Amino acid sequence: MRKSRIVLGVSDSHDAGVALLRDGEIVAALNEERLSRRKQASGTPVKALQRIFEFSGIAPEEVDVVAVAGRASLGAPPLNNDFSHADGRYPVSMAVAETISVLPGGMEALRQPAAVALYQGVLAPVRRRTVARLADALSALEVRAPMKFFDHHDAHLAAAYFTSGMPDCLVISNDGFGDGVCAKVAIGRSGRLSVIAENSFANSLGVLYNYATLLCGFRPSYHTGKTTGLAAYGDPSKTIDLFRDLLAWDPTHGMYACRGPLYRRMIRKLAAALTGVRREDIAAGIQLHVEQVLTAMTRHYLHRTGERCIALTGGIHANVRANQRIGELAGVDQAFIFPHMGDGGLSLGAAFLANVATHGGRSKRLEHVYFGPTFSDAEAAQSLAANGVHYERPADMATSVADALAQGWIVARCSGAMEYGPRALGNRSILGPAHDKDINDNLNRRLARSEFMPFAPIVRDEHAPTHFPDLPAALAHAAEFMTTTTGVAPRTATEAPAVVHVDGTARPQVLRQATNPELYTILGRYYARTGRAVLINTSFNRHDEPIVCSPAEAVDAFLESRLDFLALGPFLARHPALR
Repeated sequence: MRKSRIVLGVSDSHDAGVALLRDGEIVAALNEERLSRRKQASGTPVKALQRIFEFSGIAPEEVDVVAVAGRASLGAPPLNNDFSHADGRYPVSMAVAETISVLPGGMEALRQPAAVALYQGVLAPVRRRTVARLADALSALEVRAPMKFFDHHDAHLAAAYFTSGMPDCLVISNDGFGDGVCAKVAIGRSGRLSVIAENSFANSLGVLYNYATLLCGFRPSYHTGKTTGLAAYGDPSKTIDLFRDLLAWDPTHGMYACRGPLYRRMIRKLAAALTGVRREDIAAGIQLHVEQVLTAMTRHYLHRTGERCIALTGGIHANVRANQRIGELAGVDQAFIFPHMGDGGLSLGAAFLANVATHGGRSKRLEHVYFGPTFSDAEAAQSLAANGVHYERPADMATSVADALAQGWIVARCSGAMEYGPRALGNRSILGPAHDKDINDNLNRRLARSEFMPFAPIVRDEHAPTHFPDLPAALAHAAEFMTTTTGVAPRTATEAPAVVHVDGTARPQVLRQATNPELYTILGRYYARTGRAVLINTSFNRHDEPIVCSPAEAVDAFLESRLDFLALGPFLARHPALR
């Protein structure tokens, strides 16, 4: 009997994580933050490495190769807003680039391949130390397989291509930067990727968006989504010319180009130019600029390659409004966005690259992202009892949850395997009725959140055309994972105002029965009782914490946030305050 080929993917970038493939199929995937409880935790994912073998059914000694994402990643805690380390030190690579950027011809020099190579070379000693730490962690788990290293953006591209279900397509990666590059473009053909363009770290559109996020008063990288939501309240004409002057699409070279300066100098220049400007107008300007640059980039490469299908990845493509604009472009038949588009998805991409290098590969449609750990009924019962929470075991959980929602209660759901990626897609979600717009303020107060976008809607696929008629067929797959916005029907604004943004858009999760049968049944029974097809779906977590993973975390978050009901595995609990 042929032995299965097992690939372990690892990334130590921010939002470090691990993934396991068996014969090219995803078995399990998990990020360190869900176990360490530190949002976007970076460095060697020690806890995730240990846990993934515990729940995947794969033993460490079965691993044939360890695929490591990144050749020059810092493997360090996230950088501060000015790109200094947490202890105030400024990375040598950043300081050198910052100085060069203000010299005559400096920015042009930083765009050249030699600058990327220099960047990687400067970080080589740091990388050697992080690799040694990873080797120690693997050895402690008795993983004896050899390590192979893959480029940051190649891993991004692979994650998107091999989960898109499109054998032939254009694949684009845009992010802050990794391995000295902020963007890469490739063609996917019959299970192989061929890179056709890349862009230097000095030109990063993602970094510029982070700076705007900082000047809006939010934490870059962590809260860029707040900038996206805030943009709908502002006037882009007040600030977009400034952003265009600092970074513009260059059709001659087929890439966007920064006109400098870099890092702290750029922050100071932006801060001075935007003094006294409303943060809503800052957000609106950078958002529209990003949409225009990314659509110009997409058009350019669609025309150059003749492709009509596109897969998008990299942290910039967490920007759901920009993804919508790309999916609406004429000539785009399909636009798939890899659900774990940021660095948290690198481990899976590296695993795909290692697999295809020796055994070939194929692009297979991603049906779901429930690749995380699950839990036993006994664990759930123990966590509830340990906190003195009364619970019952309904004969029909879907009916009980639907009844609670129909009565206007908020229900937290922690059931089955945890989602992989930044979105809660039903198994670690908070559900609520969407017809009462006041639920947004109510729930945000309970969760101590300050949001500018409404909660996302979840709807069964049969009802999606009624409520989201503007969703193009090109974005149908993307909408299963909440990676795009779309316009809503007039009736949706009336029947489900809690999910509609001020600009008339929503970010839906369109649910198919095969993806999550029990959740699908809950939605169906809620519809049967109320005639309403839409529920709100927001992530199940406390403020500034990762999404809950374990039953114990679910019970803690449920109690502290004073949510009405908790559906924990087969058990349903009412908050003690409601008794």
